[in-house]
Amino acid sequence: MAKVYGTNSVEEALVHLRKVSDGNPNDPFTLHAVGLQMHAVRYFSEAQKYFQKAEDIKAGFSASNLYYLGDCLRKNGRVDESIECLKKALSLPARNKVDHKGKVAARRLLVICGVGESEIAAVEKVDEKYATNRY
Repeated sequence: MAKVYGTNSVEEALVHLRKVSDGNPNDPFTLHAVGLQMHAVRYFSEAQKYFQKAEDIKAGFSASNLYYLGDCLRKNGRVDESIECLKKALSLPARNKVDHKGKVAARRLLVICGVGESEIAAVEKVDEKYATNRY
């Protein structure tokens, strides 16, 4: 969940993040942060919209964004689309710890969705830096 300093609740953080998002509607990172807050309070349909908009603005900018988008799609009953999103997350390089965690979660969710290990391995990009836990 995104931490918004000076706020005491997720709802209060959402108010601030939405204002920031309204001020810069083409910033995928802000949209991702709003989506994280929505996801945290289980507003999966709303969260999905923010994650999708971030992806529309800058496709593939974050494995974490694709993981959360895939998770929302699954929770909204769109499992096939979810699987495609999660596979995209696995195919991206992890640029930081957040992306690495998103890729790990995407892999786990693909297994839950019934995707086989061989299918996962075919799309997964292994990041050497994170494979050895040297970060």
